[in-house]
Amino acid sequence: MEKHDYFDTENYTGNHLHVDNWKDELNPFIEAIAWERTDGTMDLFFNDFADEKEFKALFGGKEHQYDEFMGVFICNVKSNEEAYQQFRKWVDEVLNVYRNKGDD
Repeated sequence: MEKHDYFDTENYTGNHLHVDNWKDELNPFIEAIAWERTDGTMDLFFNDFADEKEFKALFGGKEHQYDEFMGVFICNVKSNEEAYQQFRKWVDEVLNVYRNKGDD
């Protein structure tokens, strides 16, 4: 049996869920994708960075968690509800903090 890396495409079914941070029309719409793994869990990925600087600031040194097609791995979840919950938490606590810091 061949050993497959965690992010190897053979570990995914192809099914996926688009998740977003929508709260109301005043918030910018941000989206991620949760890709279903063969074990039934989902890996949550984000690939909508404003620019290379934002990517480096948030994930510099963690390039091993990046897939060119899927984006950056945020976390593994067990349900659709958890995917939404974890993504919204990540947007609020990581992405928005970076984008709203005002240091350009």
